[in-house]
Amino acid sequence: MKIISKQWKIFKGLSKGEIKFVFLMIFLILTLTVIPLIFGYSTAPADKFYTNVPFLAGADRMVYLSQMEEVSQGRLTFHNLYTSEEQPVGIFSPLWFSLGWLKRLTGLSSLFIFHLSRIILGAVFLFLLYLFLARIFKEVKWRKIVFLILSFGSGLGIFTLGANFNPDYLYERLGTDFWISEGNTFLSLYHSPLFIFSQLLILVIFWWAIERLNKARFWEVLGVGFLTLILGLTHPYDLIIVFSVLGVWFIVKCLLLKKWFWPLFFKLFIIGLIGGAAFAYFYYLKLNNPAFAEWLKQNVTLSPKIGNYIIGYGLIFVFYILGIYRAVKSRNKPRTTSTSLGVRGRYLFFLGVWSVVNWFLLFSPLPFQRKLANGLHLPMAMIAGFGLILAVNFLKNEPEKIPKFSHILIDEYQDINDIQIELINLLKKSNLFCVGDPRQAIFGWRGSNIKYIQNFTVKYENAQI
Repeated sequence: MKIISKQWKIFKGLSKGEIKFVFLMIFLILTLTVIPLIFGYSTAPADKFYTNVPFLAGADRMVYLSQMEEVSQGRLTFHNLYTSEEQPVGIFSPLWFSLGWLKRLTGLSSLFIFHLSRIILGAVFLFLLYLFLARIFKEVKWRKIVFLILSFGSGLGIFTLGANFNPDYLYERLGTDFWISEGNTFLSLYHSPLFIFSQLLILVIFWWAIERLNKARFWEVLGVGFLTLILGLTHPYDLIIVFSVLGVWFIVKCLLLKKWFWPLFFKLFIIGLIGGAAFAYFYYLKLNNPAFAEWLKQNVTLSPKIGNYIIGYGLIFVFYILGIYRAVKSRNKPRTTSTSLGVRGRYLFFLGVWSVVNWFLLFSPLPFQRKLANGLHLPMAMIAGFGLILAVNFLKNEPEKIPKFSHILIDEYQDINDIQIELINLLKKSNLFCVGDPRQAIFGWRGSNIKYIQNFTVKYENAQI
């Protein structure tokens, strides 16, 4: 597909230093997700088996492993092994089918295949995510910063922790960054291959829509429709996200331009028709598998209060609010016209629609609201990065509006980065007090620069040490 050649072109445009940064960060991020697993295996008693069941949706982990195990026995479909009810029709999932057969062919354990696939899919996902950012942020330093926000960014949920983890506490108080893993990129990378695989497909489908929808030929549309079908069979809730975002995006563009674009409509209709077959399949299961039908009735996952989500995103939400208006205003005309408002505008406009629609879905009249948080962290973090740029540029362009501080204290100065130096330079300071030791500089991998502490007396000639 043409989108693959576009991604390759973006990759070829990266410098060697940038490529090294991306691969190093991917390695470090995924290594962090493996440390609990290694620790658990190495410390488990000899008479115990370590299952690596996490606090986050721990019961789901065992269901995934049971599905892989059943498929590895040579079956096309799997069943719910946690009930004795009759199940005349099995369930098919492309992801668990592939992993089950991989276990069958290699003879490796289900748990090993589970985590190996999580790591491989995570690496591919993070790599494509960085290439996606390269289309929005032309300055390398901002790409790196937003990539770090996406990879590690979380909220203020730690301040809502308590001893009692009952349902009322989760829904009334606890920040979502502690328990809704699909709503946070790092937690998704840690949890299972399911969320990463589904978010990877969502990213590819949306990326294709931004870049190729106007020019795509029929076979290309069929290919994206097939990817959408795979997504629907793997995690059907995500079809609601994809169809809603693409539908609203198309309608808003038509309203802004006061024109109905029939070619684009028919392409989206074909994708919806192919992907929507997954809905028909699960409706068939509901009618012919009583156990599955009862599970659907019990599978109620409502969203907590909106405040829980805001706490869960923390500063990301603050900068998201700063950037969302400008992102939505960055509307572009379709490529079927002669006017283009730039690559960044097209991407930001789409991200704005994606995030706003996703927020509405979280509180839509559906019994599985919380599952619709899958991937929301992606557009929010990217727009938050854009909002951070706006904030920095505002301070640069409007220095008279920056309040004057009599004293500024900075700790761990040896790990300061370029953006933080920019902010310090903008602040009106009478006295600057810094604490740091160049021998303790350990965060060069995430953008810090030791030269700032080494050249401190050069920059501040009257400094006292």
